[in-house]
Amino acid sequence: MPFASGVSAPVEIVNAGDSSGRLFVVEQGGRIRIIRNGALLATPFLDASSLVVSGGEQGLLGLAFHPQYRSNGRFFINYTRAADGATVIASYRVSASNPDAADPASAQVLLVIAQPFANHNGGTLRFGPDGYLYIGLGDGGSANDPDNHAQDPLSLLGKMLRIDVDHGSPYAIPPSNPYAGSTLNPSPRSEIFASGLRNPWKFSFDRATGDLYIGDVGQDAREEIDVLPRGGGAGADFGWRVMEGFLCTGLAGGPACNSPALTLPIFDYGHDQGCSITGGYVYRGSEAPSLVGRYVFADYCSGRFWALSRSAAGTYSAELILQRGNGPTSFGEDEQGNLYFADASAGAIMRIVDDAPPLVRVIEYYNAALDHYFMTSAAAEIDLLDRQVLPGWTRTGYAFNAYAWAVPGYSPVCRFYLPPGTGDSHFYSVSPAECAEVAQRYPAFVLETWETFALAPGPVDGICPIGLVPVYRLWNGRVDTNHRYTTDGAVRDMMVARGFVAEGYGPVPVAMCAPS
Repeated sequence: MPFASGVSAPVEIVNAGDSSGRLFVVEQGGRIRIIRNGALLATPFLDASSLVVSGGEQGLLGLAFHPQYRSNGRFFINYTRAADGATVIASYRVSASNPDAADPASAQVLLVIAQPFANHNGGTLRFGPDGYLYIGLGDGGSANDPDNHAQDPLSLLGKMLRIDVDHGSPYAIPPSNPYAGSTLNPSPRSEIFASGLRNPWKFSFDRATGDLYIGDVGQDAREEIDVLPRGGGAGADFGWRVMEGFLCTGLAGGPACNSPALTLPIFDYGHDQGCSITGGYVYRGSEAPSLVGRYVFADYCSGRFWALSRSAAGTYSAELILQRGNGPTSFGEDEQGNLYFADASAGAIMRIVDDAPPLVRVIEYYNAALDHYFMTSAAAEIDLLDRQVLPGWTRTGYAFNAYAWAVPGYSPVCRFYLPPGTGDSHFYSVSPAECAEVAQRYPAFVLETWETFALAPGPVDGICPIGLVPVYRLWNGRVDTNHRYTTDGAVRDMMVARGFVAEGYGPVPVAMCAPS
């Protein structure tokens, strides 16, 4: 479902892990944008566009926040340099005076890797559960890794790197890296953690297990998913260019195809299903319960989304869960583990949720004799009102959507009947706390249902997320208490002019948010 829009060429979605609830979106052209409560902030968190060459597979490609970002304000970016297309890994700090802005003057270049071609730059940065920074690098580009970088321990290309950014100058080498302290001559690069990768565009760590999942983009035949267990995998060789997925390529330059020295993928698929894997995450959120524990990934070319499951016997199978016209450039998690993906063609960030319950139409009625309003989505009530079995009520012509029952992000709407003497009308609230308070403070009110339909709670700033519309609650302020609920701003203004009191949150009070 839509979450936010207005971003340009999004290639990465990251949270800061600082309990702020913000999402940070990397734009390929060089900017990092902030999304707060579904709204895109106008001012970028960082604008590094002057440093970046962008287009094709180049640009600002990666972002990772330090595990102690809340206290040290450090974050790291991966970009291709404007001058020569080299990959640059740099650190920055947040502004001391504005948490929504980086300090450009704090930039420190940690690592520069020359790129012989413009493609296969990798790009993702992630901190592992060991506290080290992992860097995914492609094989340098062209086709079939002509210089065999992925199998060359003297080259950083075609590798998963791992560095310690908390020690050394500008970084230190983790002692468990396979070439740490090597005495070989020439000496292999000690930053290497694993090798044999073609273009690990996206990788992630399972927040529950710490296992590393890599989506490695294939050449002409296979797309693959590689996994390393938490605490292991140092020195793993994933086989490129000798192997592409489970397929032997016939190319020389490393251990033999299917050699025990290689770490084979857990899953691959052919180019009849797509042509460029976008690695995702093992789902650990609450908004799509059917996906919990399954690795969600997609193909950029075909727009297919899958959920990968492991059987008790240790075999893997992928279920097609979504087909779209265009594939995502990236997935990302929020702080709760809910999953999002970037739709670059639409400039939008989408949120992954389980299939929503059916929409219902909430119909408004008016009783002129009472000067009261009433709303309902119940088919039986609508029938009785329309046939005048309950006389005096007529449709106003206004209505809005709701969900038949609550899903993540939505809450059930309680409904109370206020008997004669207290209003002879109905009261609705989407706030569980307010529902409980009304039940306790007004024992004369009759709780008819805890869930008449479902809406999203009113946000504290009064701005409903993208894809939702505000529901205004207006109280008549009389002894015969009555509320009117409307999504129409003109109706709200008219009722306020009549003396009704607007209730809710924000400068223009919003009580709830309804699906548009």
